[in-house]
Amino acid sequence: MAFFLSKVLWAFLSPGCLLALMLAGGLALEAASRAAWKKTGRILCVSATFCLAAIAILPVGDWALTPLENRFAFDPPDRVDGIVVLGGDEETEISEGRGQPVALDSMRRYVMLKDMERRYPDAKLVFSGGFAMRHPDGHIPPSDIADLIMTDIGVPTNRMIFEKNSRNTYENAVFSANLVHPNASQKWLLVTSAWHMPRAMGCFRQAGWNVFAAPTGYFTPGTYQLVPVRFEKQIRNLTLAAHEYVGLLSYWLMGRTSELWPG
Repeated sequence: MAFFLSKVLWAFLSPGCLLALMLAGGLALEAASRAAWKKTGRILCVSATFCLAAIAILPVGDWALTPLENRFAFDPPDRVDGIVVLGGDEETEISEGRGQPVALDSMRRYVMLKDMERRYPDAKLVFSGGFAMRHPDGHIPPSDIADLIMTDIGVPTNRMIFEKNSRNTYENAVFSANLVHPNASQKWLLVTSAWHMPRAMGCFRQAGWNVFAAPTGYFTPGTYQLVPVRFEKQIRNLTLAAHEYVGLLSYWLMGRTSELWPG
């Protein structure tokens, strides 16, 4: 129930949707007959317009995403027992429609996995990721898409354990632990996008993993600058950041992460 509720709530609370709802609600209230409603409508419209202008002029998306991406540096140990890579955006419908495996941000995770597999040739390999939402039977699962792509780039998938049922980061950690049974003496590398790493590290630690961060897929340079902006880039980065901050708070309140701000 919590999983589906989180998806529904985020559909309305994501920055783009929230600003659109503020504008639509403000315009509707301005058309009302009561003066108090008109005033509320104007406040909503002005607030939404101000926020949109800020996103269009200032790199607010970069500023919001930078703390997440900077939280964990890439500092792998001399020895690791295993490497876990998280799926996330394997595109089932596009892969089926185009007849070839398609992934977006996950591609950079696979490349990092390949690099780490060469560095640690004896490490166990684990992929974790399933359908984020329920799909009808017969659709190619994300793990199969990942398998095809990783085979193409030379990852030895015959050595890999595929966890195929997780729908979110919490389930990535718990379901994968149920497959490989990690213990405190083992060292595992965790490969995921840099902006996602704090929540992922918190979940895996809480599930009993001794993990070291291998972040990849950066969207920001790591510094706070006033630079020329592109609106679509800033709204994307702001959406990613907002999703992670909400996720960190909700996971901490539910006891799914070890800390509110893992580091």
